[in-house]
Amino acid sequence: MKQTNKTATNIFRSFFVMYILILIYLTLFSPYYGRIYFHRSFNFIPFKTIISFIKSSYKLNLEVVITNILGNIIAFIPMGFFLPIVFKKMNRFKIVVYIILFSTSSIEIFQYILGVGTTDIDDIILNTLGGILGFILYRIGVKIIRSKELFYEKTI
Repeated sequence: MKQTNKTATNIFRSFFVMYILILIYLTLFSPYYGRIYFHRSFNFIPFKTIISFIKSSYKLNLEVVITNILGNIIAFIPMGFFLPIVFKKMNRFKIVVYIILFSTSSIEIFQYILGVGTTDIDDIILNTLGGILGFILYRIGVKIIRSKELFYEKTI
């Protein structure tokens, strides 16, 4: 059983490393997703960009709105899910939120330094929400697995 757990953890670690590399590429180097190179701009007013997208959604291409709002949430769901699996000590909500806040803030700072995209507090809010959703999915998964283990123990 321990060998199976170790193998599963190594598989999750591999997926986590791939996820991080893809995340870095998409947020800092990808020519897609509306990258504006060498244009340093920032927004430090919470919900300003989110409200702007929602109010302008009838004028904008729906894909732009979805990419900017849902894309930022979805991008960090895997981080919230993988962190407690890959790093056993990161199985507490507060720790995961701190790591996600640090990670998404770092990406926003690097976007500003590299002059790609826009540094936006709303991205940090949406990314953190995504990470929280990922952590909730992890917790639900753990409860389901434990309940099945208890069920099988009782039936044997």
